[in-house]
Amino acid sequence: MSLRLLLLLLVVLQLCLLSAVAGDDAIITRFQEYLRINTVQPNPDYYKAVDFINSQAKPLSLESQTIELVKGKPLLLLKWVGSDPTLPAFLLNSHTDVVPFEDSKWTHHPLQAHIDHHGHIYARGSQDMKCVGMQYLEAIRKLQASGFQPLRSVYLSFVPDEEIGGHDGAEKFVESQFFKSLNIAIVLDEGLPSPTESYRVFYGERSPWWLVIKAKGPPGHGAKLYDNSAMENLLKSIESIRRFRASQFDLLKAGGIAEGDVVSVNMAFLKAGTPSPTGFVMNLQPSEAEAGFDIRVPPNVDAEALERRLVEEWAPAARNMSFEFKQKLTGKQFLTAADDSNPWWGLLENAVKEAGGRTSKPEIFPASTDARYFRKAGVPAFGFSPISNTPSLLHDHNEYLGKAEYLKGIDVTTISPLSCSAEISSEIALAQSQPAPDFNPWSEFAQNVSGEWDGFGADFTCEGQPLELPESVVPEAFREWEVKVFDWQTQCPTLAQPHSLSFLYKSIKLLPTVGCEADAATRYSIDQRIIGGSKSSALAFSYSVTGSYVAVWPLRNNQLEVEHCLINPNDKESRVRIFQVVSLAETNMSLQSVKVFCEQWYGPFRDGDQLGGCAIRSSGFASTPTTAASVVTGSWRVLLATTSFHASDFGCIQQVTGEKVIEIVREEKDLLLLPQEMWCSLQEGKDRERVFSVGWVFEPGQAITSSCVFSSDCKLKEVTVGRETALSDSLC
Repeated sequence: MSLRLLLLLLVVLQLCLLSAVAGDDAIITRFQEYLRINTVQPNPDYYKAVDFINSQAKPLSLESQTIELVKGKPLLLLKWVGSDPTLPAFLLNSHTDVVPFEDSKWTHHPLQAHIDHHGHIYARGSQDMKCVGMQYLEAIRKLQASGFQPLRSVYLSFVPDEEIGGHDGAEKFVESQFFKSLNIAIVLDEGLPSPTESYRVFYGERSPWWLVIKAKGPPGHGAKLYDNSAMENLLKSIESIRRFRASQFDLLKAGGIAEGDVVSVNMAFLKAGTPSPTGFVMNLQPSEAEAGFDIRVPPNVDAEALERRLVEEWAPAARNMSFEFKQKLTGKQFLTAADDSNPWWGLLENAVKEAGGRTSKPEIFPASTDARYFRKAGVPAFGFSPISNTPSLLHDHNEYLGKAEYLKGIDVTTISPLSCSAEISSEIALAQSQPAPDFNPWSEFAQNVSGEWDGFGADFTCEGQPLELPESVVPEAFREWEVKVFDWQTQCPTLAQPHSLSFLYKSIKLLPTVGCEADAATRYSIDQRIIGGSKSSALAFSYSVTGSYVAVWPLRNNQLEVEHCLINPNDKESRVRIFQVVSLAETNMSLQSVKVFCEQWYGPFRDGDQLGGCAIRSSGFASTPTTAASVVTGSWRVLLATTSFHASDFGCIQQVTGEKVIEIVREEKDLLLLPQEMWCSLQEGKDRERVFSVGWVFEPGQAITSSCVFSSDCKLKEVTVGRETALSDSLC
């Protein structure tokens, strides 16, 4: 190679490097410009932010529309038209507002977007979340430069007011007819920075409860000691809340669960005292005091039980306490599937891998984002900020994002949801355009039965008397106080494979603990059951698409266990499992004992990796009053589904089908009445058949029942599952 050619190549290489550096500098400069726009709550300059984003969208030929669902709060919607705009579209969402700051606590002013010698860009919004909105635009810029056009249209929304709840921003946007007309298939919204190499992805989030507790009491001299002062009452509440917070924090510190899986409680303000020119009057006890708390509630926590705790422990009226919610998200919390059942999840996960990164285990977002409004509307949404190797400094002093990490995030976004969609979205689109597949009853059953179920369990005699727990597992404090303990706290992780007849669950008993604050974290026993495949141990298994099932299990000493799982058909999030332990003696079958589990669904299947505790969604029931006979007896109309078994069918899995309507009269005779509106029975049928039945009144006048019919030679003949409605004469 000649010296002239070598010099020419070096010059070309240097020019390429300078061009790349210049391109990166321009990208960083645009980011800094956006960061310097003052969109700090409570007086954000939304119009200036919209004008800037529009100025960036214009050279990219993106369609632009500004919408004011609330006057003074513009929402900007950009559109990159796809080659097949009839397909459901992507939506990349970001918010334009940022939270306030204390500039004196920052190394560099939070609106200057200063870059230090490490390449860190210091600014409010550098992580939350002006970075993500600009990364979307820069990714489109790079893709267009490469000649790429998406198959689906891509929308970018820049919404107001997320930092104050999003009610005048994303919430109103999602509720509008305009949004419904966009035909959105999937939404990407903000996530959190990851301190490691992997990227964090969020499929749901905790609900915000912004709570203010107020205390009142008689005023008095600062030197006087007396009961029920406002401050004393408030401090008692604060101490109770502190103990609960500590119990949740202990779960987190123990490891194995993420921050989004526990209830967080943090005091936001404390207000009391009588102001004076020099501060506060020091010799006067105030008549009122209040404290504010930011509470975040995961989807797996029983919100009603937590609110009962608030009423009974944290702000009891008996102590002159009251409370109000400044914000409270109620109702069912919606999650986006983050597994193989959701093609969008696979797309995101694989795209990040192609960009040279990896995703960590999907999480519940510990705070709240606008994604909850999209999920509530039935649109899948993931929280994903392409930021790794960075401490999370959202709402903190000295929030920053490194230049290199910001540029790498653009590359991840370029590959991540946009360009890869062209490769496989035609495949997804084809699937969407195909006729719906034939209904698969097992898949429907799998969807309704699978998940993490928590609750309480107890054992009963054949006469219905609850059995105390073994003395060896009862805490010493209970023994000293002569408190009888009947209930196990339980978990039941359950998984049915939707595309194969395979089903397993684990009945986990947790050691009882003293006090609500001492969360159960120690497993006493695990009973794993498998149906289907070579490891199946069930003699027979019958299921309903609702998630209810009946299983017959062999036991030692010539015994059987008949398991009835009855799921509430209305919400599919509460169920009971009743086990009838049956003794076989030649041609006779007798009931030996009963086991009962009352359970609530609290999230997708995670193999029991989150232990229950104070936030358990139900309470012990074994020693509560038994069900009144009048609740279950009388005339009932039954929608009955049935399946028959023959001797050769043992070990098989069958669906109850052929629903028919019958009317029955249930008498008290032979009923074994249990607590919580449950009962079971053993009756003799025709030809000396033995009928083992159970039932649960899940709502007044509404019951679900199941029965197993055995022949006179102890062979299973039939399984039924019934949905019952009390007739009017039985309700009188």
